[in-house]
Amino acid sequence: MKKRKLWFKIVAVILAILLLGSLGLTIITSLISSVHASEELDELQEQQQTNKEEREALESQRNDLAAQKSALMSTIAALDKSIETIQAEKEAYDQMIRLTELELDNLADQIRLLEQQIDYKRREYDAAVEEEEKQWEIFKLKFRAMEERGTISYFEILFDDLTDFGDLLTRMDMIDEIVAEDAGVIDTMEQAKQEVVLAQQALYDAKSECEEKQQVQQDKQAELEQLIDEATARIAELEDEKAAQELSAAELQDKIRALEQQIKLEKEEDARIAARIEELERLELLKNAGVTATGTYLWPSASSYYVTSTFGMRLHPILGYTRMHYGIDIGASYGTKIYASDGGVVITSEESYSYGNYVMIAHGNGRYTLYAHMSQRLVSVDDVVSQGDVIGYVGATGYATGPHIHFEIYENDERVDPLQFFSNYTILD
Repeated sequence: MKKRKLWFKIVAVILAILLLGSLGLTIITSLISSVHASEELDELQEQQQTNKEEREALESQRNDLAAQKSALMSTIAALDKSIETIQAEKEAYDQMIRLTELELDNLADQIRLLEQQIDYKRREYDAAVEEEEKQWEIFKLKFRAMEERGTISYFEILFDDLTDFGDLLTRMDMIDEIVAEDAGVIDTMEQAKQEVVLAQQALYDAKSECEEKQQVQQDKQAELEQLIDEATARIAELEDEKAAQELSAAELQDKIRALEQQIKLEKEEDARIAARIEELERLELLKNAGVTATGTYLWPSASSYYVTSTFGMRLHPILGYTRMHYGIDIGASYGTKIYASDGGVVITSEESYSYGNYVMIAHGNGRYTLYAHMSQRLVSVDDVVSQGDVIGYVGATGYATGPHIHFEIYENDERVDPLQFFSNYTILD
């Protein structure tokens, strides 16, 4: 009997040692985990500050590039305006050249007409000179013939059969008329010749005037063509400058896009770090409050173990189409208590159009639980709860056809089927 009692004592001591060893190991593990969490929190906060400074530098660089790009775009707009102005001037020069060419064509036509008239007057003058010479030769031949025949002379005309002095005067008048008639013919021809000369000179003067105008128009045309060449060259220079500015603007835009992508990645990293910091701070809050997650889950209702809708695809009872059901529905009476499935920190306590009144609790290490459609919420954000604490009452708020608990579990930040952690439930068809 004594041996048996001794044996029991030995077993009890061994069990106590094992129990203390297990507890000690748990305490040590907890302390190590706490130290590691604190170190990670410090590192993450330092990394968060570094990322913030880097992101601010990137944003400043992006803003500088954006300002440079804006300045380039303003320069490009100014170049476009200059090109338009010079192009308009060039078109005006082109119009003036067309008018000048029309004027030159008109002057050329006038000059050709005047040259034809001058040529006509030259032929007319030559004919007049020829006629004058012809009449003079006839006059000379007529008197020479009269003298050579001896049939008549001025002396005979004046004194042959002269009767009195009056008869002499009459005969002298007759001789004057003969001479005057011949001289008149010659004078008429000379006058006609002079008129032709004057008309021809007038035509020459008109031609010279037209040629002067033509030269002026040609000089004007040359000047306009030079202006057009200068405008064309200037437009080409501006187009080249514009192309260079556009290339620079495109390069800046590529740099801006790269910076924005980098900033986006930095923000995503910041969000990840912030989420991890928030989780570590909540774990720190749990530790300071003396509450720890058990790592196991408690059924959230003590009054009902009936599952009316399971995890997975289903036909939504209100929306009327098939969609994913990320939790389970537990049928329960209106106003019955809802319990925290595990210890943790409340991270959400609010009302939404679909969940109605709902609460979400963080349990650490990517573990969360969610409770929806409550008639009343009893906890607020950052409240620390222990496993089994009452956090609200069953209701039918949000998308609900009747009172029930919509219950979700997250593992590693992903929603999973809650039923895998329980066995004491009944699924209702």
